[in-house]
Amino acid sequence: MVDNPRRIKSYVLRAARMSEAQKLAYDKLSPRWCVSHDQVFDWEHHFPQASRRVVEIGFGMGDATRRLAVHQKDWGILGVEVHRPGVGKLLWWMDEEKIENIRIVEHDAVEVLQKAIAPESVDGVHIWFPDPWPKKRHHKRRLIQVEFISLVMQILRPGGYIHAATDWQPYADHILETLQSVSGLSNKYPDWAPKPEYRPDTKFEARGVAADRVIRDIVFEKEAL
Repeated sequence: MVDNPRRIKSYVLRAARMSEAQKLAYDKLSPRWCVSHDQVFDWEHHFPQASRRVVEIGFGMGDATRRLAVHQKDWGILGVEVHRPGVGKLLWWMDEEKIENIRIVEHDAVEVLQKAIAPESVDGVHIWFPDPWPKKRHHKRRLIQVEFISLVMQILRPGGYIHAATDWQPYADHILETLQSVSGLSNKYPDWAPKPEYRPDTKFEARGVAADRVIRDIVFEKEAL
């Protein structure tokens, strides 16, 4: 798949308003912990002992990714995010809490999947609380579409999983239908998954619960050949 400059993106880049702590962390730590989107990520170099290789797409301000890394110290986590304040915040946490098992790509997830991750090199892909783009005219902006999941399939090992979560039921229905339509994927559950123990609570989840929305986890596996 060749990237189209006119491709409809699932995000809108706004002017980055970084706190002083985020800016200092970004300037100091990005050369150490951020990796290029133009080179294939070397999992063996960065995480030689990792029991699981995970890509986290759209980690926002990084709190859930930070807590995942703390509780799953033997996992290697590659976080993908386009908004620099979130990158700066996660870098700040990594420094404060001496977190060693995260690397960050500050770039568009589609291009990262196309260029920076080797085929069948990943055990899991997390897409937690992506923008649901609730208005019908914006549905084309939703990240989880057949074309995107096809890219995810390329980087997953046989038996690897896709784990999406959302508090927006229409988007949950869309995600479920989309994943069901992709050949080579199978749902681990009849429909919705119980919340896996490894997924931390997120601020988006808390907002959904406060608004009386149901949280949906969806977990599909790539079938072995």
